[in-house]
Amino acid sequence: MILELSNKLRDALPEGADPFEWFLQGGGEVHRHVKNRLTYEVHQGELHFYVKRHLGCGWGEVLKEWYRLRKPVVSARTEWQGAAILAAAGVRVPKVLGKGERGRYPHAIESFVVLDALEDCETLEHFKHGWMDYSGPRWVTLKRALIDEVARIGQTMHGQGINHRDFYINHFLINRDLIRNWQPGQSIPLNLIDLHRVQHRPQVPQRWLVKDLASLLFSAMDVGLTSADTARYLRIYLGADWKASLRKHTKLWQAIIQRAIKLYHRFHGKAPKLPKLLQL
Repeated sequence: MILELSNKLRDALPEGADPFEWFLQGGGEVHRHVKNRLTYEVHQGELHFYVKRHLGCGWGEVLKEWYRLRKPVVSARTEWQGAAILAAAGVRVPKVLGKGERGRYPHAIESFVVLDALEDCETLEHFKHGWMDYSGPRWVTLKRALIDEVARIGQTMHGQGINHRDFYINHFLINRDLIRNWQPGQSIPLNLIDLHRVQHRPQVPQRWLVKDLASLLFSAMDVGLTSADTARYLRIYLGADWKASLRKHTKLWQAIIQRAIKLYHRFHGKAPKLPKLLQL
């Protein structure tokens, strides 16, 4: 059995409470409940945190994932491991305050991970003209800075053999006050969340690289991307010789774009409007 809590988290729990049972009860505001996984928010003492709880998923779910040649997500362990991998790579992620796991067999594991809340944050899903009262040249400058940071995160991850598997812009969080008060030249820190599918190898396989980048492109298709925005991203993600890299790996980028288009059509029932640069 695994049970590790920070001192602040342990002190915040009710006196006499069994930590494992307390977190498994799910006593908080529920944000997501899918099959055996529950995410809920808690204000406890001076702490504000999120708990991701996993209960036994059953052999049916495990066998289904194995049949599809996928590693089943049977424990919150994958979330805290993903957070550790990304943090070590230099990517900002929520701080892990606690974790627990018990059970021997994959179909019956009970587990949880406690993540420090990122206060007053917004996702990049709302990234569009007029966001946080930005407009005109100020908006263009902010948009460029955000694109730069997203590109750096992707380059950092993939360059170190890490893929996210849910790499959408709504999984990037930024503090609202930071955006309101941001000035050109200041850093613009983004936090990456939803880490339970993170994988780490010496090199990211092409299928997972396509999935990550197609997911990112699909989720950004309605935020007014231009060819200049796309070039800006590629210049950071691929490096100074990005045009040569794009030509050399045309089939890879065609696969990424086609997958993103299919995702968009599946969710919106129509074809997206692509910047000219992506019309390969």
